[in-house]
Formats: sequence, structure tokens, C-alpha cells
Amino acid sequence: MLEGISATDIAVSGVRAQRVRMNIIANNIANAQSTRTSEGGPFRRQLAVFQAEQLQPILDPDKFGVKVQKIISDMSPFRTVFDPSHPDSDADGMVSYPNVNLATEMIDLLSAQRAYEANINIMLSSRQMGNKALEIIQA
Repeated sequence: MLEGISATDIAVSGVRAQRVRMNIIANNIANAQSTRTSEGGPFRRQLAVFQAEQLQPILDPDKFGVKVQKIISDMSPFRTVFDPSHPDSDADGMVSYPNVNLATEMIDLLSAQRAYEANINIMLSSRQMGNKALEIIQA
């Protein structure tokens, strides 16, 4: 007998995707002041792009989880500050800083954390329902 896709399978995909998102946000925060990278220029903020993912298309093509399709660079302009004493300042004394806004990153981190927790709660609830079903059957 074929088993269908469980809520746990879908929640696990959500946990994995949100974990990647939180790692990207942590990297953005860590590099918020990095004015020089190996590619040249300041660090660019990274973003995770999510995509629906068929978990087991043979069983039920309408059941989707989520996955990180790709990680992209935020192409918004860099923040510039006048600081002629900075080693990365240009001829006019302007320094380009990453396009990372700490307030935005913290809001994104909170959102990712809440989604992560929601998926964990789904997994726990699914397990509790399974255990309760077993108790009922045994009674």
C-alpha cells in the first residue's frame, strides 16, 4: 500500500528552507560593515528565493513542500558615507557600504524564526495525533 504525503513531510521541507534563510540573514548581518570582498567592492545583501516543490509527484501531484530555489544578490544601491580617512574611500572621500539594513534583517530573521517554529509545531502536533490514535486503537 502506498502512503500519502504527511503533514510532517511538508513541515520538514519548511524547516529546511527556513534554516537556509536564517543562515543567509546571519551572513548578511555579519557582513553589514564589509566594505571589501574578494570580488571587489562592498558586500551585497543575499536573499533566498523559495519555490514550491512536489514531494512525491507519483502519489499526489497537488501536494507541495518548499525548497530554496536559489540565492540571489540584492542589487539595490550601496550606502555611501563621507569618510576620507577610510582605506576604501574614493577620490571624493566617499566609502560604499553594503546594502544591508540591520532593521530589515532583524525583521526578516524574526519572520524566518516564526515560520521555522510553526513548522516544528506542525511536526510535533502530527506526532501527538499519531500517538493518540495508537492509544485509541490499543484501548
